[in-house]
Amino acid sequence: MMSSITATHFEICMEGNFNFLSTEYQDLYYHNRASAFQAPLWMDMIHRRLCKPLRATQHTVTIRDKAGTLQGVFALVRQKVMGLAILQPADFGVCDYNGPVGSYEVFMALSADRGAQAKLAAQLGPCDLFLFNKVREKAFDIGRLLPRLKAVRAENASYLTDVGMDFEQWRRKTLRRKFSKELARVQRVVEREYGSYEHRPAANSAEIRAAFDLLRVVRLGRFRRDLLDSPLYYEFYRDYAIAAAGVGEAITYVSYVAHKPIAVLFGLIGDGEFHAVLIGSNQNDFGRYSPGTQIIYQVIRQRFQQGHYCFDMGPGNRDYKSHFRASESYLKNYTHANSLPGAAISLCYHRARPLKYFLSRFLPRG
Repeated sequence: MMSSITATHFEICMEGNFNFLSTEYQDLYYHNRASAFQAPLWMDMIHRRLCKPLRATQHTVTIRDKAGTLQGVFALVRQKVMGLAILQPADFGVCDYNGPVGSYEVFMALSADRGAQAKLAAQLGPCDLFLFNKVREKAFDIGRLLPRLKAVRAENASYLTDVGMDFEQWRRKTLRRKFSKELARVQRVVEREYGSYEHRPAANSAEIRAAFDLLRVVRLGRFRRDLLDSPLYYEFYRDYAIAAAGVGEAITYVSYVAHKPIAVLFGLIGDGEFHAVLIGSNQNDFGRYSPGTQIIYQVIRQRFQQGHYCFDMGPGNRDYKSHFRASESYLKNYTHANSLPGAAISLCYHRARPLKYFLSRFLPRG
């Protein structure tokens, strides 16, 4: 039984050159169905494209059995912030969720063994602050592995739409009748006035590039600290979208009017759900037709037709989510300070929102 395993059965190490595209990580990830935000290509590109420009170093902690088989991974990075060493997930602001990758049985076995906990804690230092944020409610509670962690509910919740097995029943139950009829009417009006109005995945790299060009233009100035304002992040997202389309980790949906893009919804699908990450639409020319809401509805419908019954709208309380009556799913943030300055940052992070926003200017998108 896995629960009988003790610390002597595991090797817990920091691997600063861990390969997230390796067969062993892909096997671990897909077998345990971790979040799409820990998918192999996504993790690989975060480390290759964002670490060095943001002055971070890879600090991947691995859990292996005595045969050397990979059993668990904490994808972490180490950064200096205002002179303090902070260890946190490989996120840089692009991940909606963080969590270790591995089986529930392995993590439960580790959590029951103080020797294993000590081994794991030893690989997390030295640092002034260990921060592990945006952990989903349904994910394994890493506080079991590291009892000294302080857990606090995150300010933002995630919003999920569970369609279930019957799309029409979901539509009747979830969408207001007036709203549902309006979506159909708008589709007809646009087609009558402008020509074809279709909603589909971008078919090739040229279409993905055009979609991201539109995203950057229509989002300009609309969101506080929008990552797409940064060339570094814009190129990361665009290049990942192109690469991920070929391996099934992500998809870029586009609404076309007369064969020209007017709305884009990019999301990750590595775990079988659709996680909406970036959305934007041409409000100047088509705002009266609600193209952003239209593409969300059409993607929910198309994902359902492909057997995916959960649509994740991501963290943040946006008004458009109310149309779909998305349910809240709370997130947790964990911290552990190893120094007085680290404790001060931890306190600000958990309790003082104005100071947290101030600190966010210095935390490189993490």
